[in-house]
Amino acid sequence: MAQEYGHIAEPQTLQTTSSEGTVLVEALLIRCQNLLDELEAFRDFLRDAKQRQSAEHAVDIKQFHGRVATEMVSLQKLATADPNAEKTIHILKSSNLPFYEAIWEAAKASRALVAFHKRFYWGNRPTRNTKQAAAAQKRCALLDVVAEDGDEWIKVSTVSEQCLLFELAKARWELADSSSEGSDDEDAAECQSNQDYHAEEDELGRIELVRTAFDLRRASQAHRVHYKHPRVRFVLPRIRDPPPADLAPLLERVRSTGAIIDLSVSHCASQSIDYIKKTIFPRLLPSPHPLLTSTLNIDCTILLALASDLSYTANHPIYHSYNGAIRRQIELEVQEHLLPSRLWPAMADKNLVCTTEAVERMREIVDTIGMPMEKARTELILDGRSQQYANEYSNHQSRTAEELRRDLQSYSDYPVPEGFRLPIRIVAAPTSSQISAAVQAGKLPAVAETIADVLTHINRSVFMYGWVHGCTTVSSNRTVTKAIETMIEKDGKGEKGPEIWLSEPARSLLGKEKERRK
Repeated sequence: MAQEYGHIAEPQTLQTTSSEGTVLVEALLIRCQNLLDELEAFRDFLRDAKQRQSAEHAVDIKQFHGRVATEMVSLQKLATADPNAEKTIHILKSSNLPFYEAIWEAAKASRALVAFHKRFYWGNRPTRNTKQAAAAQKRCALLDVVAEDGDEWIKVSTVSEQCLLFELAKARWELADSSSEGSDDEDAAECQSNQDYHAEEDELGRIELVRTAFDLRRASQAHRVHYKHPRVRFVLPRIRDPPPADLAPLLERVRSTGAIIDLSVSHCASQSIDYIKKTIFPRLLPSPHPLLTSTLNIDCTILLALASDLSYTANHPIYHSYNGAIRRQIELEVQEHLLPSRLWPAMADKNLVCTTEAVERMREIVDTIGMPMEKARTELILDGRSQQYANEYSNHQSRTAEELRRDLQSYSDYPVPEGFRLPIRIVAAPTSSQISAAVQAGKLPAVAETIADVLTHINRSVFMYGWVHGCTTVSSNRTVTKAIETMIEKDGKGEKGPEIWLSEPARSLLGKEKERRK
């Protein structure tokens, strides 16, 4: 039973009664089974939620579940060993189960989970080169829980006050001893390197908890989520709040890295699986999309999805003549139903806009390869409005949103929701002078002008409109979205970029196969 990092076993006094081992292993088996039951219930909940809601991001619990299952196997083996043997008692009291329980409790107290036991690196990631891989492992921080859609990193430690005080006393003794002996140039260089990473100028910097805090800060500074560095949270369930006076400086050193510390976290009272499913599990699901503004700026990629036959047909047949991309999109639609499960709920009661350039590009694609119903839906979601087509629809009478939804329903296998506000309003993209004015007024960072200059005409119109007007842009264009994020990160000033909901995968028009093959 290998001891897990973060769980520190207490020194044991191995004076046991004849029944202590039996009682202990039985209690641990019950607790471990309860933990496994909750994890398996959560795994089933995630699977059902994905089928029901088409969750874009799954929670990675496989590795954590596997570790708990391995612990159960070890405990079952110990149950058949001599319960009175000192070795058996020692192994049982050193079980990783309390650590795993603390991780799960910390996860249940959070929201929007992403993963368990995830490594984050600063500098270069590991390679196949043995020496380089070993060096990379030293530039790595292991997180127990990644929550808040990636915005929060949680590190759990079941270290006790007694162990921390012992480690602190040992560090003071070692520091005094090394100071009296002195060091050569090589040792001094290594010490300086450690100071850079862990601030080991005193005994506090030698404590594992402090070293971990500095590693997590380094890793956090090397990553961004939603343009921000993730915040780090330590969960220390065995440290009192307020802590003993001797430990206060150590905890302040941890907080000096920017980390938050939760002390004396007590386990929740026993709760039924049904209660946990209803009240806790829904909160742990990843958010289907970021916080959206009241007005959504719709990219050309999403306009196409809102018109595509693939998006409105629940069980579209797959013909041999279809290319691979169309086949994959039909298969995905059968599983996740893009409009009713993702786009329409997010767009409910939102004002929808799109730039003239996005509409013109969409019209070009629809006119070239669009099927009859795709062309009909295009007219409905835009209500026939486009500067390019003003003459064609000069006598067009605007219809109400209710009328547009009713007509759209005739082209859809899914119920069109009342909250889907039609038509999508066409707006003008910001000019270069308007972007410069927004920068001068402090509404946009200076890097915005650089980004605008490198974007293509249509992408500039779409993404800069959302940025200038402070509204969320909905797009399936991963390439442009990631390019914008990268340019902002490289700018190195910690500026916030445009709010973009990257909704993937995209939907193409079904189109005319003879046109697509040309």
